[in-house]
Amino acid sequence: MPASPLHRDATGRQDRRALILIFCTFTLCYAYFFQGGGYNQNSHFDTVRALVERGTTEITAYADNTGDIGVVKGRVYSNKPPGLAFLGAPLYFVAYRLERGLGLDPAGAMQVAVNAHLLTFWTSGFPGVVLVLLLYRHFRGQGATPREGLWLAAAFGLGSLGLPYSGVMMNHLLLACLLFAAWSLLIRAPLSRQAALLAGLLSGMAIMTDSLSVPAVVLFFFYVAVRRVQVSPFFLLGAALLTGALLAYNYASFGSPFINNKSIETAAFRTPGHLFGLLDWPQPIRLFWLTFHPFRGLFLCCPVLLVSFLSIRLCRPVWAVPLETAIPLAIVAYHFLFNMSFNGWTGGYGVGPRYLIPALPFLFSFALAGSRRFRIVTAALAALSAAMMVTVSAVLVMVPGPNEGPPPFFSPVRFCLDYLGAGLISVWTTGMLDIRPTFSDDRKWASYNLGELVGLHGVASLIPIGLVLLGFVLLARRLTGESATGGHGRLTHT
Repeated sequence: MPASPLHRDATGRQDRRALILIFCTFTLCYAYFFQGGGYNQNSHFDTVRALVERGTTEITAYADNTGDIGVVKGRVYSNKPPGLAFLGAPLYFVAYRLERGLGLDPAGAMQVAVNAHLLTFWTSGFPGVVLVLLLYRHFRGQGATPREGLWLAAAFGLGSLGLPYSGVMMNHLLLACLLFAAWSLLIRAPLSRQAALLAGLLSGMAIMTDSLSVPAVVLFFFYVAVRRVQVSPFFLLGAALLTGALLAYNYASFGSPFINNKSIETAAFRTPGHLFGLLDWPQPIRLFWLTFHPFRGLFLCCPVLLVSFLSIRLCRPVWAVPLETAIPLAIVAYHFLFNMSFNGWTGGYGVGPRYLIPALPFLFSFALAGSRRFRIVTAALAALSAAMMVTVSAVLVMVPGPNEGPPPFFSPVRFCLDYLGAGLISVWTTGMLDIRPTFSDDRKWASYNLGELVGLHGVASLIPIGLVLLGFVLLARRLTGESATGGHGRLTHT
């Protein structure tokens, strides 16, 4: 029996309030921690500065702070794809002009930290917030009640690698948001031409952000060609427009549309005999290293992601799996295979397997059934994951580690827990202008949280974020206390 208009209106109000609550909570959470600099972050930041301050993609004038570079005809460029820099440049343009007008020095250490924090939130933190919102809508479309959707989205937002990496200027969260947003549009029923075009633009932006996204975009096109053939040209147009812009950028920067930032990087990142100097045959042992090894084990640092496996029901033959299920699974499998083949699979300094971050929303999108079947287990895993990810965010995301080879028997999460137990917060001392850790007075804000900016010290600086999370729990319980409604039926798969 169809729901009454009054019932639908009440459910719609709950959804709007849930989305507002998620947006406000995770905007505060994802802006709260700033993790400072490093090769990767500084390389992105240098490109943003070069675009705005000099009108070029060449970072020769700034590159003393990073080793993530490539050199073409004596000119230094970032070895990072330009998508993140293109997204950040408009914001930095406004900040740069405003600061110059106020007599501030945008190149000063403190102003650089402020600008980098703003850019980090805009290019990494805010996409993470959008990703949590998208997951709420996804679970509602699968039939989740507002309560289920809210708690599952929050479990991902607090208990996945999204929280610690929201404070790091890397492209992983941006790529995850672009791909999952495109997929969320494509599986809508019905799919309009405008939505297909937007999905294509998002997919093209994903390619501009990281070429790792190309197989996912190919899968998206296969999906629209099979399921949405009437609007497939609009998807293709959107993807082609931004892919074309990337080729034009390559030509303007390097003299050929087929030479990109990755292909010009220094030999230090390449292994002789590997495909493109990067990829070998998949090494099966890495599957264990990526999942349950203490150093980079995804399910040891984010055990809430295991809930998706609790949803598995082995009662359907492989050939009967719908595309709406098969494509997300294929994206997850592809990212694991890439990491099992990639010479730099460890990711250097960091916590968790950061190259898997773009696959995480696709993996967690299957969590609804498992969370219903194992509610207490899900709650326990979510609480444990959130505790560990908040600790990492508060102490140190850029935990030292090797760039390649077998993992050391060492737990970055345990390292952060020990530091927190000793009352140490924001211990990273490499700023956006530094190529290595420094302890000079003008770099004391290399990494920090907003509590420290208002005068709180040590563990006390976490009190504001603790109050935010407490407020979220109380408001979420009140908001969904009367919720017993099912989902919209907006998505095409179950």
